[in-house]
Amino acid sequence: MLKAVIMDFDGVIVDTEVIWFNIFQEWFQKNWNYDLTIEEFLICVGSHPEDLFKRLEKEYSIVINRNTFTEETSQKFLDESMDLPLKEGVLEFIQALKSENILLALATSATRKKPMYHLTRLNILQYFDVIVTAEDVDNIKPHPDLFNKAVEKLGIDKEEVVIIEDSVNGLIAGNRADINTIVCVNDVTKHSKFENYFIKVDSLKELDVNNLIKKLNESSDRHAIR
Repeated sequence: MLKAVIMDFDGVIVDTEVIWFNIFQEWFQKNWNYDLTIEEFLICVGSHPEDLFKRLEKEYSIVINRNTFTEETSQKFLDESMDLPLKEGVLEFIQALKSENILLALATSATRKKPMYHLTRLNILQYFDVIVTAEDVDNIKPHPDLFNKAVEKLGIDKEEVVIIEDSVNGLIAGNRADINTIVCVNDVTKHSKFENYFIKVDSLKELDVNNLIKKLNESSDRHAIR
């Protein structure tokens, strides 16, 4: 029985990933004359830029000053993302969940300030029963800590919850937490290779809550038979 849904923030609720990709591309072109590919950028989507930086240092001797990068990109991201709309189908999906008395949690690798700003601005903060950010755990995605903490705060069993993610790192984290994970791609993560997901959609508009409940029940029945 579906009792809760855990949603990622970036790329699921608002489409920040495209903005970040453009900023990363511009920064590396300007500072290193390097054309960052979308495949390279996907390394850090849903996780931390450090994974990408270490790869570039190892393979191309591109040594990034982390403080400089943060100083030169953070404000640009804030300026370009502060008025982003909800992604297609998000509000309708959330409202459908609440009409079925299903709990809703947010689990994001971001720190608390950004999602709280956007959830408040977009007038959907009241729908979330639990919010877990990078400040609440030791390890962010692809580690399972964020999802494990969300389940703990929700007070339910893992068989009663599904995760909605847009990235490979998020999917890996969901699988490591042993929770059914739905992949909802965006214009950046649609280029990823996803494996071992529960459902995959291009938009939350495609995700019907009643069908989701039915599919989760069928999945639970199959596991019970085993």
